[in-house]
Amino acid sequence: MNVPPAGWTRERLRTAILEAAGACGFEMEAGRLMVSRARHGRGEFASNAPLVLTASTGASPREIGARLGECLLETGDWPGPIEEANGFLNFGYDDNYLNTQLARALAEGEHYGSGKSLAGQRINVEFVSADPTGPVPLGGARHAVVGEALCRALEFQGADVTREFYLNDVESSPTMRLLGESVAALYLAAFGRDGESPEGALRDSFVRAVAEDVIAREGNRFLLVPEAERTAAFAHRARDMAVAAQKQSLRDFGAVFDVWTSENALRLEGRVTSVLERLQSRGHAYLRDGALWLRSTEFGDDSDRPLVRANGQPTYLAADIAYHVFKLERGFDLLLNLWSAGHQAYVQRTRAALQAEGYAAEVLEVHVCEGARLASDGTMLRGQGGGELSLGEALQELDRDTLWFALLLPDWAVEADIDVEAARVDDDSNPVYAARLATSRLKTMLGQAEARPQRAEAPWTDEGRALARLVALWPDEAESAALSRKPQKVARFLLELGDSVAKLLAATVPVALADGGMADLLRAARIVAGNASRLCGLGHRENF
Repeated sequence: MNVPPAGWTRERLRTAILEAAGACGFEMEAGRLMVSRARHGRGEFASNAPLVLTASTGASPREIGARLGECLLETGDWPGPIEEANGFLNFGYDDNYLNTQLARALAEGEHYGSGKSLAGQRINVEFVSADPTGPVPLGGARHAVVGEALCRALEFQGADVTREFYLNDVESSPTMRLLGESVAALYLAAFGRDGESPEGALRDSFVRAVAEDVIAREGNRFLLVPEAERTAAFAHRARDMAVAAQKQSLRDFGAVFDVWTSENALRLEGRVTSVLERLQSRGHAYLRDGALWLRSTEFGDDSDRPLVRANGQPTYLAADIAYHVFKLERGFDLLLNLWSAGHQAYVQRTRAALQAEGYAAEVLEVHVCEGARLASDGTMLRGQGGGELSLGEALQELDRDTLWFALLLPDWAVEADIDVEAARVDDDSNPVYAARLATSRLKTMLGQAEARPQRAEAPWTDEGRALARLVALWPDEAESAALSRKPQKVARFLLELGDSVAKLLAATVPVALADGGMADLLRAARIVAGNASRLCGLGHRENF
């Protein structure tokens, strides 16, 4: 087996281990085989293959590891040492391979680390999908960051990605009705027609701006209009203004969507009715107590779910089914949704509904992403009126790249808690600053190296080899981030790279920058830092 063009990644190594196990006469359960980054000082990758095979062969992990290592070196062309330790195989790169990867990085430039593991797949990524009731909230901004970084990681591995925003904008919904009533209360008050405000009335700056816009455009025209008609008209105007503002703020922030789909439009086009009729005709929906129910228990759900209430109004699930079918009818191979924790309960029922529509369960993939909080001096910052902070308000506290990286770095399931003072610190203790400083340091060191007469090639120092290892590992990190759907891996790799650059800078005397091979190492590392920064969604900035 030849080394793949993009270099060795854990997925490539996993395949090689399975092939080597077969060549050794071992029968291995593929599902139990794991390959991951090795612990510091134990090479590049580690695999539990000896432990997996011990149970089925009765041989010791050491014996299995030795045989498997021999087969891998014979059949897999692994470029470096393979050692067994405590039931694991540890795989290291040799210097020849490191030099090969440096040369690849220099030759491929901004494409270094890209791959074809997702080539040919059309993936629809739906994220943010905030209610059109005002500015993008900070929680929505986090979804925008994670979603955009995920899309970039998928595209870097060859996927054809469509970014989509779903608008829950049915004007008869309680949320939109309250929005319209809140605007109407302010509108009437402006003409001296004070009345009873709706329960939970919205009083934020957005609602006031809508009321002022209606007054400027329409004057007193709506004073004599029936209440229901006035509420609907104001909700519609608020919806249009909210969507326009959300599109602009997200675009300015760095998340540009290819498609904006309206739930209201899906209903008007008859897509919800069509789906309900189809489910009934196939026997997957039934009437009970005047309501229409989905037989979702037939597809793994823990109870059947209502599709149409007894009052004749479709449920949120009914519209959601129509929306997902609409996406699949557009030819996507995979629907990848980023939902808030509040939508966790809808995952299984939506998947069950798609199965009832004849689609495979695997066509829908949902990741639950928590929101974010900003704190200053130990106190959580609130938005105008005491509500959730908006994206615009957060950007008044932190610059764009700082906020973006701080929202990206934590795991999906963890709320991003951002300390404003800590995020403003300009030293390596601040992860955001450290990540952005890597490219600046590399540029400075490279400039010094190129300004000196080149000396004879010298053996790598420990710090130089550590940086070369990370350059060689970048294709794996990029692929792993896409396949595991964890773009925060790229952010953490960028921090690891920045730390390695800082250590090299601290350990290298200026004259050593002219050693043969040092300039190429710095150029390659600079390429990797730039590629990782771009996948994270950070702006290009080499000067501070």
